[in-house]
Amino acid sequence: MTSLRAFTCDDLFRFNNINLDPLTETYGIPFYLQYLAHWPEYFIVAEAPGGELMGYIMGKAEGSVAREEWHGHVTALSVAPEFRRLGLAAKLMELLEEISEK
Repeated sequence: MTSLRAFTCDDLFRFNNINLDPLTETYGIPFYLQYLAHWPEYFIVAEAPGGELMGYIMGKAEGSVAREEWHGHVTALSVAPEFRRLGLAAKLMELLEEISEK
């Protein structure tokens, strides 16, 4: 069964099967760490029962404190080629939407 959990620093060394796909935009390690430090609740990974990473979503919250206007933003959403067409991207989006509503 697939598990959705918070992305960790260790995952940066395990997600090559997702990021080496030509359809996926890849960023530098400092970029991922910045998101992990600022918006850890918006950085989620899907993990297969055997421990292989299947996909991830990276987002952030933007807005104005003074006007109390906030919204969520999806920065990256990617699923490894071997795990596509299983509905993982939709599940990751649903979870991000749920988290951003809180």
